[in-house]
Amino acid sequence: MTQKINKYLLLASITAIAISCSNERKLVIDVTNYKCITESNSENSPIGEDISKLTDNDIYSKFLTFSHSSTIEFQILKKCKLSHYSIVSGGDEESRDPKTWTLEASNDRTSWTLLDKQHNVTFTERNQVLGFSISNSDNYQFYRLNLSTKANDILQLSEVELWGNWDSTDKNPIALFSSDKQSFFNKGEVSFTNLSEKADSHQWYFEGGSPETSQEANPLVTYKSHGKYDVQLIAQNNELSDTIKLNDFIVVKREGAWNQFQYPKTNFINKTLGGNGDFYKELIPEPIDLINKVCLDVCKILYRSVDEINTLDILDYSIEDMETISAKGGNPPHINIFFSSSYLMNKKGSMSKDELISEIVGVLYHELTHGYQYSPKGAGGYQQGTDFFGFLEGTADYVRYKAGYSNLNYRKPGGHWNDGYKTTAFFIDWLHNKDADFVYKLNQTTLTIIPWSWEKATQEILTSSVSDLWDDYQAFLESNSQANSKQKV
Repeated sequence: MTQKINKYLLLASITAIAISCSNERKLVIDVTNYKCITESNSENSPIGEDISKLTDNDIYSKFLTFSHSSTIEFQILKKCKLSHYSIVSGGDEESRDPKTWTLEASNDRTSWTLLDKQHNVTFTERNQVLGFSISNSDNYQFYRLNLSTKANDILQLSEVELWGNWDSTDKNPIALFSSDKQSFFNKGEVSFTNLSEKADSHQWYFEGGSPETSQEANPLVTYKSHGKYDVQLIAQNNELSDTIKLNDFIVVKREGAWNQFQYPKTNFINKTLGGNGDFYKELIPEPIDLINKVCLDVCKILYRSVDEINTLDILDYSIEDMETISAKGGNPPHINIFFSSSYLMNKKGSMSKDELISEIVGVLYHELTHGYQYSPKGAGGYQQGTDFFGFLEGTADYVRYKAGYSNLNYRKPGGHWNDGYKTTAFFIDWLHNKDADFVYKLNQTTLTIIPWSWEKATQEILTSSVSDLWDDYQAFLESNSQANSKQKV
């Protein structure tokens, strides 16, 4: 059994390098961008880290398998001759990087020709692109990589690109397009760009658009009603044609529409009933109702529309005896959260029931924010001091504060904007004095700023450096602290 992904093209542009070959101008292109079907013999990838991530044009996503080796096969749209290829390392744990591999080619998937062999390769950085040249390659339609790690039972990599030229004797066109935007509120104009190969005429179909059809190479289409709309392009060359249809390619979002919010399917289990879990049940008799309420509240703080939400389909929520208070695992659309019932019992003598309930709910706001917030790419790993950590934990604690389950008594001068949790949360709250939609815009910047950083985000939102804003914030805290001291005297 193999995993498959048909790679359709949601690209803003196709990178191409012009070269000269036998006095003919040809384009060296990444052929995996053209309806490439990718298969793996690995069947144990985690959710969100399957083979589809290997050819999604995102070096910050990754393919992972719980095995020291994997065979990955690429079925190219039509025959091509490769000139080089690249492999991108994963974003964490360098011991999982492929160390040895072979690249082979075939036209019948039975007889394979060795094109390149690499041994003891070292990636010196995370998400690093390494390129390898290929000489004297013929035209092939199937390529496969046989990869293995060194002394590790987990293999990961972020991206594979196969670069070359189409077989010049194959006159079949390839339909391909991009657009200047795919998602917007209420209504808007979309400029489509034809990127087809070997085509001299084009037939477009725009569901929900005006015009509904067009034969222009690069049409301009207006969308006026909310919804998700398909776009289809037929590229033709004499009697030959190729069709590409991208489902839900255009998304016209509604403002609000919270009555259409999709609650996750929550699998709740109290693993410590008959022990510490009895106290949790006493405090939270209807956990599903609470979880649903918090899910909706979190999204109303982070988003403007139900159509923007990082959809969460399944939530596994468990009550366990753990040393850690709570934690979230997995990625949308399926995450898991646990809460420690032993923590509750340890706090029972020092906190009232109302305070303990507030603590449970506040922690739930924090963890569910992790389930719904966007994730910055290229912002470092999950270690305190990175932009990634500061954004993730700071936003989660801001949502908790905004929901009413933290207070300004915890706010104090000092620290760094990347400390996360309350330190970053109160900084985010203060930045709303400069832009009332700051946390919404901050979350949205993770979609457009790659690699992401606080500096780039604050420059985009507030046209100010994050360090300057932090200095102003610290001055505000010092001034506020002095004023409070005088009032006490």
